[in-house]
Amino acid sequence: MMCLFFVVMVSGFLLNIVRTETLQLAATRNSIEYEQALYRANAGVHHACAQLMTDPSWRGSVSEGLLPPSASPAGYTATATDNAAGLIVITSTGYHGRGQRTVAATVQP
Repeated sequence: MMCLFFVVMVSGFLLNIVRTETLQLAATRNSIEYEQALYRANAGVHHACAQLMTDPSWRGSVSEGLLPPSASPAGYTATATDNAAGLIVITSTGYHGRGQRTVAATVQP
């Protein structure tokens, strides 16, 4: 009877450890994907700025990355538009896995 009690206690303890570690791993993965999405969004802003340096009259979209049919979709989409104050607003959305971040930058023509 004592052995059965010991086995049940150890099994419960191990199950709790496995659950906790699984939760920690998921939280770490989400954090990494969220940060990588931010880096990709910033890359989109830089890509649009490079396009504007090449052609100051350019307004439009740029994108790069692997699209959702892949195992881990990653990339960015950036759009440059004029606002009412005569400035250029670049809005870029970066995505990686399930993480997605949007960055906006305002530049002078």
